[in-house]
Amino acid sequence: MNFTQHELSPGVRLHLCATDKFKTLTCKMFIQQDLKAREAASTALVPLLLRRGSQKYPSTRDMARVLEELYAADFGSDVLKIGERQILEFHFQMVDPALLPQGGDLLAKGLQTFWEIATCPYGEGGFHEPYFQQEKHTLTQELEGLVNDKRTYALVRSTALMCAGEPFAIYKYGDAETLGTLENKEVYEHYTKLVNSYPLDIFVVGSQAQQAAEILAQLVPGRAGGAKLSSPQQVEVGEPRYFEDLIDVQQAVLVMGYRTNLNYLDEDYYSLLVGNGILGGFSHSKLFLNVRERASLAYYVGSSIEGSKGLLTISAGISGAKQEQAVQIIKEQVQEMQAGRISSKELDQTKRGLISSINGMNDNPSGLIDRNIIGIVHNELRTIDEVVQAISEVNLDSVVKAMEKVQLDTVYILRSNPQEGADHGAD
Repeated sequence: MNFTQHELSPGVRLHLCATDKFKTLTCKMFIQQDLKAREAASTALVPLLLRRGSQKYPSTRDMARVLEELYAADFGSDVLKIGERQILEFHFQMVDPALLPQGGDLLAKGLQTFWEIATCPYGEGGFHEPYFQQEKHTLTQELEGLVNDKRTYALVRSTALMCAGEPFAIYKYGDAETLGTLENKEVYEHYTKLVNSYPLDIFVVGSQAQQAAEILAQLVPGRAGGAKLSSPQQVEVGEPRYFEDLIDVQQAVLVMGYRTNLNYLDEDYYSLLVGNGILGGFSHSKLFLNVRERASLAYYVGSSIEGSKGLLTISAGISGAKQEQAVQIIKEQVQEMQAGRISSKELDQTKRGLISSINGMNDNPSGLIDRNIIGIVHNELRTIDEVVQAISEVNLDSVVKAMEKVQLDTVYILRSNPQEGADHGAD
């Protein structure tokens, strides 16, 4: 199943997938902006405020009632981070109107309700002040409480250290200090700019996608033009840097960050994805077998690719006393791949696993949409068939070529007590 693309107005793209495979109509909108600390905190407040009420439905009870009238339709909003872009996401799903009495009227009402909640927040010249203060407090608590989720905290903290001075260092929800200085008017004006000026992509999946497009064309206002966004910063890697944070934890968290020197637009991108799968993406991966199973050094271990910025991150839960041994074995697994010591079984299993995962996205409308987010960021959408073909064509030589570009940048550990004689710096 593929999407057809249409331009509604400058900076507004509509992507349609007409299919009767699902019993729902799913619509998602994505608004992109460059990652900046103050704007990131402002944008992070928006989903919380939109869920509180709109001009037509000023309370959560009113919104719940209208969604229930639409046969238990669902609205949601969140913030994503892809490379050095922050993305405001809106989600709407309802029963396929073709299956309902007066389906045409319900389709129109559903999309009108979606647009109302997403673009007409409750308030006069700003967000409703009590809502603003309450949600600002809620988000502040969430940011300050991030340290309680040690695994997530370690990933966020290591990224901030590794990419210090780069937009990618900014957490997708901003930071509590910046959030505390925000005022209602500033956040509302920023939100208004996002909705009216920044790149907007709308995806629709369902049997009545074309009818939905006609309705959306009437709802989405015309634009004179869109804001221009930046490409991710590229950084030269020097000597690996070592950081540690000491905190009361039962299990240390080790994070190793690599620069891949590749991204979504490079021809070796899918070779890198396969390489990451062999390294730490599956239960048959080198990290799982050698770090966790054979050496018994990790409670969990795995690797992931950030394909827009071009980072490979390895994360492991370990005993703090075994830090140096774990780091050494992890480095050896990367070096093994760079030296081409990859079996045909590892390569074939990984390719099959990735292709199965990609094909599985056809079975879920949200997954079908979400796989395209990196594509809209880079202005190059790819079909599932194209991705499967690209993975199928990956071979040992191309994996080695991609992995040879991978360079260790940062080693970070979150643990309880200093290790005697550890050869690392402190932050």
